Amino acid sequence: MTLHREAFDPSDKFRDFCLWDYDPVAPPEPGTLRQSAFLAASLDMVPHGTAVAEAFGRIRDRWGAFQTVWGIKSAPTGLSWELYFYDYDREDRRTGIAALADCLPGLCAPNLAAADEWPWFMFSVEFDAATLSGQGIPSVDLYFEGDGGTISAGLSFVWDGKTRTPKNDYRFYRSGPDRAQVMRDLTDLPPLPGPLTPGRYGEEVFVISRKSHSSAVYFSRADVAATLRFAVETGFHPGLTSILAQDLPRLAPYRFDLGVDYNADGLRRSAIYGVF
Repeated sequence: MTLHREAFDPSDKFRDFCLWDYDPVAPPEPGTLRQSAFLAASLDMVPHGTAVAEAFGRIRDRWGAFQTVWGIKSAPTGLSWELYFYDYDREDRRTGIAALADCLPGLCAPNLAAADEWPWFMFSVEFDAATLSGQGIPSVDLYFEGDGGTISAGLSFVWDGKTRTPKNDYRFYRSGPDRAQVMRDLTDLPPLPGPLTPGRYGEEVFVISRKSHSSAVYFSRADVAATLRFAVETGFHPGLTSILAQDLPRLAPYRFDLGVDYNADGLRRSAIYGVF
């Protein structure tokens, strides 16, 4: 079934971008949308959106509802998307890279599924205009446990079926109680672009990432009003920012996850994450 804007169902789950459950910010009321309605709106804004929505629908059918994390990334070059697939147990790869290759036949590069033998807890795949128009999926990002932070940490690698290349480091902190540690650990990164600061969006979890080509921070579990403020302040896609403002009361129960990539010259892109 193609992914589209859908109404909330009482059986729906509330999960963040680590697939950790949370309690809704407010009780869902009549007219509440699913969080993925925002993702569907983003796909309506690009010529290739219908094909991507169809692929995402097939993935949801294969993985089951509320098992896949999505990210909408907004940069000066336009919109792109990334999907994140978790397997914390790591004992049965029924939902691994081989399953994705079976779900989207002909798109995955040869030998990507060989990585299912390794102890990753998550892999991710980027989607843009080129993915479904010939380029396919040339590589995946693999995520392994790491050290650091006060909640958890991870390391990511790019895998193209031949070579595994180090990519990013992630460290998770309780945003309020661990603020002093967060500020210490930010000192070896370029200064955050204003007005971004830990705690600005009322997030419950703050994440620091040292990436191969930039630095990044994430504000996890921000309510929808804070998400709208983030979109405005980071120059997120104007059309989607308008839709978020219009849908604000219909997305009130949710917490979103927010991220920015930046360097010494300033902001490179911003992203908003949810679950379908």
